Amino acid sequence: MSPKPPPCLHFSLLYSPAQGTLTVTVISLVSARRKLGGVYVRLSLLPHCPNRQQTSVRRRSLSPEFRENFLFEVGSVEELKECCLHLNVFAKDFPSLRDTHLGEVMLACREVEWESNMPMTFNRELVLSKGKLKKSQSSQEAYNRRTSMSSARPLGQLFILLQYQTLAHRIKVMVRKAENLVKLTRMPGAPDHYVVINLRQDGMVIGSKETKMASGCNAVWNAPFLFDMPPGEIQQLPVSLEFIVMQGRIYTKSSILGRVLIGHDAPEAGQGHWKDMCCRGQVESARWHAIQPDCL
Repeated sequence: MSPKPPPCLHFSLLYSPAQGTLTVTVISLVSARRKLGGVYVRLSLLPHCPNRQQTSVRRRSLSPEFRENFLFEVGSVEELKECCLHLNVFAKDFPSLRDTHLGEVMLACREVEWESNMPMTFNRELVLSKGKLKKSQSSQEAYNRRTSMSSARPLGQLFILLQYQTLAHRIKVMVRKAENLVKLTRMPGAPDHYVVINLRQDGMVIGSKETKMASGCNAVWNAPFLFDMPPGEIQQLPVSLEFIVMQGRIYTKSSILGRVLIGHDAPEAGQGHWKDMCCRGQVESARWHAIQPDCL
């Protein structure tokens, strides 16, 4: 019997010189060695775009399909060639919810012959990184994921201020503070937290910001950010703001505590805050939001 082919990640790249952006489309994982409980991909573009982005979890398939787009602001093609694209593939084993690193793909952008507005498709074998398989990660990550996926346990609240600036057609976002954030690890000391804010349009990330670290279960950031909106009437745009609350310390791997979604695709509370912001003109709209488990 011939050996099974190694798993490969299928993805495409599209560089737009006019916008100075790189669109990465994660298409599928081909020939997984076993049927996975769930699989997802984390990606980053170093050093210019260090913030990690992540696909949703695809369950129970030997060749899971994603077809998700991610946008990176890179500037000129010369700046793009200084970058390296990292794609890390993880398996989520149900019901234990332990995350296992399946492998990674690293693509040096200087090795690519970039053509303006022409999509290029790649099919690369996963390379196993030994650094991802430390025992400390496996035990801690299993506990982290069990906790964050537990919908029965309140994860805390996030206080968010929004303001639609009509003339500039942009949104001011203020991540003020959080209360009663749960602790995901058994390690001593107060955990540190930061928040990643993604602006999504039709499911694609078109802008991303990140707060600094704040310590404790009642973390305070008071961090303002501005997001330019795509053209169109603000109340009709298919856009949402995604707030990903991360918990981690310098000597441990950051973990997703949970999410808050506000906007077009949000739950009722998130849609209500978005509509309130749109109707207030230049007046700020501030609300508490319950953090939801990261179980997409």
